[in-house]
Amino acid sequence: MNSAQTIILIAHEAKTQELIKLIQKRLPVFEHYRLLATQETSEAIRQATELEVTGMFSGRKGGEIQLCGLICSNCIRAVFFIRDPVNPGFDEPDINPFYRACDLNNVPMATNMVGAVALCHWLGRRLDEEKPQLRKVNA
Repeated sequence: MNSAQTIILIAHEAKTQELIKLIQKRLPVFEHYRLLATQETSEAIRQATELEVTGMFSGRKGGEIQLCGLICSNCIRAVFFIRDPVNPGFDEPDINPFYRACDLNNVPMATNMVGAVALCHWLGRRLDEEKPQLRKVNA
């Protein structure tokens, strides 16, 4: 799997279960990508879905900085950063660096569930578009 097949998954604590439900509903899309997340989010997703999710540093130890660096390296296909706009915890990952990194590198990012569903649809279509190319290479 090439690096452009990597997705970042982050959620504020109050939104983690919403992200997990989305992943469970769209499992065929997510299982085709390499998944990265902060440590806390990766553990929650792994337990709920049994998907392989690489955990970076925790949010408290700069995991979001690690992930933003990968966006700037042009190796990320999409970012799901489901945030709690009403009651974000003081120790929750900061979304502002993600806005900048995604905008500068033309990486789509979803910050709420409607956007996340739309991004899942786009990712699924991208997989469908790439399948004929993969068949030609393997033939």
